[in-house]
Amino acid sequence: MNSLLTLTLFTSLIPITVYSIYIVAVLITKEPEPVKVKNYPRITVSIPTYNESEVIENRIKNLRDINYPSELIHAIVVDDQSTDDTVKLAKKAFKEYGISGEVIVKEKRTGTNASVNLGVSGAKTDIVVTTDADVVFEKNALDYAIGRLLSDEKIGAVCGELEPVIKKSSFTTSSEKAYRSVYGKMCTWESGIDSTYCFNGPLIALKKKAFSPIPETHGASDAGMALRIIRNGYRCLYEPAAKFYEYITEDLGQQRRQKLRRSARLLEATFYNLDLAFSNSRKFGFIVFPLRILMFFIAPAAFFTSVILWAYLAAEVSLIYGVGILALFTLALISGISSSNLVSSFIWHQIYLLFSLRYMFKGVHIWKAIDRKEV
Repeated sequence: MNSLLTLTLFTSLIPITVYSIYIVAVLITKEPEPVKVKNYPRITVSIPTYNESEVIENRIKNLRDINYPSELIHAIVVDDQSTDDTVKLAKKAFKEYGISGEVIVKEKRTGTNASVNLGVSGAKTDIVVTTDADVVFEKNALDYAIGRLLSDEKIGAVCGELEPVIKKSSFTTSSEKAYRSVYGKMCTWESGIDSTYCFNGPLIALKKKAFSPIPETHGASDAGMALRIIRNGYRCLYEPAAKFYEYITEDLGQQRRQKLRRSARLLEATFYNLDLAFSNSRKFGFIVFPLRILMFFIAPAAFFTSVILWAYLAAEVSLIYGVGILALFTLALISGISSSNLVSSFIWHQIYLLFSLRYMFKGVHIWKAIDRKEV
């Protein structure tokens, strides 16, 4: 019994330690003062697409409507063999909204990572912004992202903050809303230490000289990009003032598929860069990256193991105690159905992280997108 109790305490200690650090970080972290661009540089905006006919025109229109001189923007749409009217509508939108742009149609479908590489390598400007077709930038988003990027020579990339667009309330939207309420603060804290690689792909501003091509068949494009830039000696920062809007699906099945794919690709990117841990004198390698490794690979399994072990130990005293612990756990899990809360969101994200391990090496760089809606 003593050894079982020791194991129970040990498995409990891992997630408690990791998340206690981040809880304190969320409570103490203050958003940095936004930095605006002093002299607007010419930029390239790269937009990977696949069957984006419902949203691509609105995406290009948004580039005209933001507070960044449209005459300094050149857009590159990199199409991954769409079977709809994405290409035609993108070309039409460039003309209609007065945005300089081009469309590159790939010879075969190879996924987002390959499209990102192609878009960045094809840019003729020093600053490149990568984004998605189904989001829109807040009016000052590029101003703040690029302002932060140019504020220090050592900053290689900056990502923006996702603002969820909820058109219909559901369990999935409540869970995502709770999750997003702390995600940005965690990344902002990591940025203050050195760097974060948990980037939001729909808004990344980078210096082309800091970029190295990312692996085409594994890893998340955003996290993989950040890790390559960090490896090249630059910092990667989270800028909470650079906001963009993304539609959050209310369909549980679609959210599950999206979360598992995103988690699997994030875990892949982490796995293929494990050598960055403790590899140099930077605080990223000694603090941020080890904490994320624990969070992604160790904490989920330890968390669920500890719940089972505590229930078992309680049942040894009285069956009703063991059943009570499992009942409380189940109640906490489903409590997000009625109202947004961090406890339910936390448990569900541990589930996604744990189950995404089985998809890590299964080539999920090509996928079927969720429903597209204008935001």
